[in-house]
Amino acid sequence: MRAFPIAALLLLVSPAAHALDAFTVGNWKGDARYDESGSFVRCSMTTEFMTGEFVTFSNAKDGSFVMSVTDKHAALTRGEAESAEIVVGEYPPLPALLTNYDANTAGMTFDNPGPIYQRLREGTRITINPARGQSMVYPLSQVNRGLQRLLACTMREMGFANYGSQAVGDPFGAGLPVPQDGITTQATPHGPTSTAQFHPMDPAALAALADKLLGQAGLAQAKRLDPAERAKLAPGFPLFWTDSERTGGGLVAYELPGGHAPMPLLVGMAGTLTLFNDAAGCPGLFDSRIEDLTAKAGFPARRLHTICRRANSANAYVADYIILAPDPGRLVKLAVAVKGLQKTETDSVVPHSDALLTAALQTLKGVPGQ
Repeated sequence: MRAFPIAALLLLVSPAAHALDAFTVGNWKGDARYDESGSFVRCSMTTEFMTGEFVTFSNAKDGSFVMSVTDKHAALTRGEAESAEIVVGEYPPLPALLTNYDANTAGMTFDNPGPIYQRLREGTRITINPARGQSMVYPLSQVNRGLQRLLACTMREMGFANYGSQAVGDPFGAGLPVPQDGITTQATPHGPTSTAQFHPMDPAALAALADKLLGQAGLAQAKRLDPAERAKLAPGFPLFWTDSERTGGGLVAYELPGGHAPMPLLVGMAGTLTLFNDAAGCPGLFDSRIEDLTAKAGFPARRLHTICRRANSANAYVADYIILAPDPGRLVKLAVAVKGLQKTETDSVVPHSDALLTAALQTLKGVPGQ
């Protein structure tokens, strides 16, 4: 029998809800959930589409996303799993594994939530096509707003008490615009701000770190944008550079002085927020993948690769986001992007991504607070 993902198993328990993070968006009702020991498990939102038939979206603390369907009249065999396809609007079918959690509930876990987030945000209905059996179709009214509240709930429950009701706009999730492209990927105009839980790195220290990374990556001649040029781009990164008409990058870092979730979980959630925001600003088809770099780095680390395809391929972009937690009180986010794809391309290697990653790991490894 196939082992259940942890996030999926947690859907089968009935942990207590946290009243502070209860929310209602249209017909969706959401809240935070805890296990018997009082530890945070997930934030979920549920609605009843027909009598006895429910759909639930859950965001786990590791950044994974779960969609589950409950039918009180079903008679499923626990543990059975089959392949399925998710169809939303004009997007290509998204493969998934549909697993029966119990006699009435089946669901799918997405460890890389970017593609499913984009579909849920943009679509008006979702169709689940199992390899066997009938298709399931559900409307997506106000799911977009609900997902924002879901992510905000998760961040607050992970220790960020001052986190707002909007997930997008948080500096951890800020997307990177294409160099010299007026269309930003930031869904709301929020830049890095200081709260009780996290403080942006001192600008002089951030500039020194950028110089060191660019120099080690062979980009010492990259142009640092002045404040006027910088103001034209998304506010999530306080420091930007360009090294050609098509390529450039950004850097942001935070100090975490107070209590917060363990850094591996925070890195995962920062990645989820990044995907949500990058998807929010892509007017075309969006896709992504996540690379776990923790073993290579020796500390929690991920690289997210995102692709925004547009009708005019010259205005498409591909970006890499490198999220690093080199010590318990610091989170560093490095971004690099390339504008434009060849007409026949669906993806592209991001120039300098590997070199900047190597430079970041060499610079940050084992140097707390630098």
